[in-house]
Amino acid sequence: MMKTLRLSLVILSFLFISCEKDNENQNIQISFLKQTWYHSYEEGYTIYRPNDYKDFPASRYRQSFTFEDNNVCSYSVLSPNDDHYTEKGKWNFNTANNILEIRNLKSRIVYQFKIIELTKDILKVESMQLEENQP
Repeated sequence: MMKTLRLSLVILSFLFISCEKDNENQNIQISFLKQTWYHSYEEGYTIYRPNDYKDFPASRYRQSFTFEDNNVCSYSVLSPNDDHYTEKGKWNFNTANNILEIRNLKSRIVYQFKIIELTKDILKVESMQLEENQP
């Protein structure tokens, strides 16, 4: 009886530790975000890689985001005449739901992503539908 109780406690301890580690992995370490990210569309629609990533093939345009301290950011914009330029903005990350919002300097949301995975080498996001009636 005592052996069975000890075995049960050991198993419960391992399960608890395992669940605790899974929860730690779900926490987004936002410090990894603070760099320049380029869209790696060859890997999938929602993958971004750091600007020093070596395996990017040649491309005419690659979406980029630069996240800085104090929630300052910049992002590339592709215009209809195939030109591109950089816009400044502000970013905000909601830790409760892992939503990253990027606003232009007029406070209009221009991008909204749910962060699925974030390490120093990969930013995987899910694009969110923007509301039509925002300022």
